[in-house]
Amino acid sequence: MESLYSRLPIPFSRASDSSSRLSHDTMVKRTTKELRGPKIVAVPPGPKSKAALARKEKFITNGVKVALPIDVTSAEGPFVQDADGNVYVDLGGGIGVQTAGHRPPSVVRAAKDELDRLTHISFMVATYAPYTDLAARMAEICPPGLTKSIFLNSGSEAIENAVKISRAATKRAWLLSFKTAFHGRTLLDISLTGKEKPYREGFGPLVREVLLADYAYPYRDPQGLPPAECAKARVEEIERLINQPEVAGRVAAILAEPVQGEGGMIVPPKEFFPLLRKLCDAHGIVLVDDEVQAGMGRTGRLWAIENWNTIPDILVSGKAVGGGLPFGGVTGKPAVMDVPGPGSLGGTFGGNPVVCAAALESIDVIQKALPKTKKLEALIRKRLDEIFEGHERVGEVRGIGAMWALEFVKDRRTKEPDVELARAVQLAGLKNGLILLTAGFYNNCIRLLPPINIPLPLMSKALDLLEDSLELALAGKAS
Repeated sequence: MESLYSRLPIPFSRASDSSSRLSHDTMVKRTTKELRGPKIVAVPPGPKSKAALARKEKFITNGVKVALPIDVTSAEGPFVQDADGNVYVDLGGGIGVQTAGHRPPSVVRAAKDELDRLTHISFMVATYAPYTDLAARMAEICPPGLTKSIFLNSGSEAIENAVKISRAATKRAWLLSFKTAFHGRTLLDISLTGKEKPYREGFGPLVREVLLADYAYPYRDPQGLPPAECAKARVEEIERLINQPEVAGRVAAILAEPVQGEGGMIVPPKEFFPLLRKLCDAHGIVLVDDEVQAGMGRTGRLWAIENWNTIPDILVSGKAVGGGLPFGGVTGKPAVMDVPGPGSLGGTFGGNPVVCAAALESIDVIQKALPKTKKLEALIRKRLDEIFEGHERVGEVRGIGAMWALEFVKDRRTKEPDVELARAVQLAGLKNGLILLTAGFYNNCIRLLPPINIPLPLMSKALDLLEDSLELALAGKAS
């Protein structure tokens, strides 16, 4: 069979056995050369995508929102194709999942091989190698001292279990998270964010024992402090919160993303996490590091917290670890992880053998691609600064590794969020052949989550198209 994109706009086919043995980088370079960038053959949404969206409205609950009006049929590397034959450069990565691109051949092969051996038995019934092998691998690659794991089906489920473990280990109930955080969509998880719509509204009463603090977000620091002072002030605020009479000595865990994802790619000052670690140590609080979006190579380090020279007590993983399959993990220090008694943790499908087999290979693929992130980061930083720095409607350009955001404002002085412009840029990007996602507490950011092994010329072209998308949006030509 031919390569994915060699006969556009005919829907592409899966690679043959021989092509699947090629390295992922080779496939990405080959498809990039053949494709020569994104290709739009029917203005999205095309007729087939419109029909699919109509079926969505008929059969799927209104609570599930689809960000983009397209129906995706196939994907490979940095490219996604819709039912109408349009091919896009994916800068959203399935919400930060496809760190090594779509369908890395070795990950697909590992999952297929495991399907031929074992689809399910449940680790609560009997052990199997993919689960224990992955746990051993996590002990090797996680920060020092984090050697015990449990695997679940999603980041949301992993956060739930991290909280259970923290409460058991400390015999305390209260939790502290951040107003601009996102830790998932379960009832507990939405209690850990301050964003009312769409996450919390209508779902109360929420978990009462939660404190919400301001994250170290220099651009919107409530006191307008510079980065180092912002970090110090935010940790001092946290200390005041946990010392309130009602909660003093009763806080089990502080949950923090080393770079906030849904909050808008918020990169904290380098002083923030070491100060947070010191605070947790002083008060006997478990530091839970939520790496679901920022972890597994996304920031240029395997784990984002490595950028801050901090070791957590518990590390929560997900998204990219599974290589496109549903995965959540909790890995931590034995003194914390081993407190819950036998049978108190688990789940029927957690650590499914096919998912664990894919995860083992996904880790390998990402580790091999990790050195590419430095050049990718340099390119993105340079091009975004050239294009958007000082733009009257771009309040801030920020990011690290392959995790970036543009925060749109109506006025750079007042910093009033511009939600409509962010959405318009997203839709204009789609017409230009880009898959873009919004983010931010106010939904006024465009986030960029490209594969870390995306060819640099393709990334540069995508950024040119992003610039054009902003101009189209400002001219009112997005929809």
